[in-house]
Amino acid sequence: MSGCSGCSVGNKYNSGGNYVGIRLNENEDGRVVFCETAGEKLDKYDWIVVESSENGSLEYAQVTSLHPLISKGCQLKNARKLIRSANEADLESHRHKLERESKIFEFIRERAAALALDMKLVRSQLSYDGRKLSLFYTSETRVDYRQLVRELVGAYGVRVEMRQIGVRDETKIQGGIGPCGKTLCCSTFLESFHPVTIKMAKSQNLSLNPSKISGMCGRLMCCLAYEA
Repeated sequence: MSGCSGCSVGNKYNSGGNYVGIRLNENEDGRVVFCETAGEKLDKYDWIVVESSENGSLEYAQVTSLHPLISKGCQLKNARKLIRSANEADLESHRHKLERESKIFEFIRERAAALALDMKLVRSQLSYDGRKLSLFYTSETRVDYRQLVRELVGAYGVRVEMRQIGVRDETKIQGGIGPCGKTLCCSTFLESFHPVTIKMAKSQNLSLNPSKISGMCGRLMCCLAYEA
């Protein structure tokens, strides 16, 4: 089942019709989004190529739900468009991309340590065509990563985008299981983070013990906002 973070809680839901639920990339966060199929028949777990919602570039995705539940109030503004079912060439290209990402990440880890950069590497991700590398990292300070970028460009010939993220985003990317026993909200359906305050926990008469109301990121759990 896939949901829509832009829908109001309590709205009625309908079957997705010409939409399926998909997960983008094998090594991206576990969030499920919608994909417009234009009536093409797909099976669960099929690999497909879709159009990105941002700039029209392409992305790999896997079908996770054939009949997603969509709120009547959902505008499906971030739904991807199906380009084609992945063929053998696409799958081989995807496997090669994942192997290359792993090698590049190890290179970055070694060079960042050698350069004594105060940063925690979270993930490196290549674009569909392999020409752009996005590097996600956390740091308490500003990092001068110019030498690292130069070495990356020289070694792999990619355009590098450095993306400093916070601890909540780090947890969203890495995923996990919450105290409720379900996959973390941030890595499943939340598209953005909203302010969560201790007042929300107090209004629900919850224990204010940090271990009871904090998520894996160490911040207040996002779900405290659901009942506030």
